[in-house]
Amino acid sequence: MAGCNDEGFTMEDSVDDIDSRKIIVRLLEESTTRETIQSYFSSFGEITDVDLKVDETGKSRGFCFITFQDGSVIDKLVEEQHFLDDKDVVVARAIPYKDRTKTNKLFVGGLPESLTEQEITEFFDQFGPIEKIETVIDQDTQRRKHFCFIVFATTEAVEKAVNGKNPPRSVVHKIGKFRLECRKKFPEGHPIQKKFKEMRKQQMEIYPGPGLDTFGYSYYGYSNYGYPTFQPAYPFGYGGPLRPSSQRGAFGYRPY
Repeated sequence: MAGCNDEGFTMEDSVDDIDSRKIIVRLLEESTTRETIQSYFSSFGEITDVDLKVDETGKSRGFCFITFQDGSVIDKLVEEQHFLDDKDVVVARAIPYKDRTKTNKLFVGGLPESLTEQEITEFFDQFGPIEKIETVIDQDTQRRKHFCFIVFATTEAVEKAVNGKNPPRSVVHKIGKFRLECRKKFPEGHPIQKKFKEMRKQQMEIYPGPGLDTFGYSYYGYSNYGYPTFQPAYPFGYGGPLRPSSQRGAFGYRPY
């Protein structure tokens, strides 16, 4: 007989299999109990686990994970509207563990004005099919800002482009003489993105160097996507002239 853990899963169950049978329920009332959740959702199918998230004081954090015995019930369940304790709650399929650190969007910083979209496409196409390239125009100068986002057809392409690294870690690629900083870009509400933004904010509070972060890395005027607007250290891309040392970040480190 296969052994079982405390949650009732056999040791033969894989993480992927469990994730495929799991939903997340958000916007729960603070007073909603595990028993209430179990009672309501068991009408959709047999439940093997209810994981209600609480803080250090035992207070509900307003969301939970529910694992069903049969994952086929989830497709219909997530399409319906649900009420718990007279409140409308949000139900969605839980993101599989293996996919939580994956995205099909790549941030590319350090773009010089001379580098064309075609050249960018031709270089990054080696990692996988590209759906589109998103650039941002500076409203004051009407010029392209020194960064862009590349949306690939698959998450595997981004994994290749950054060697599987997650923010704040990044990878540098060279197109000709220009060095481009590349890292994964997640939606604003994603835990990794939120943690990354908070880290950047803390760095700027400690080392408020003009235009650069703690280690002299340029933000590329990344204001519209959650970061302060600054002048890049290399106004014409990494291959161009460097700004005076007085205008560089903490410790005067030059990018890369």
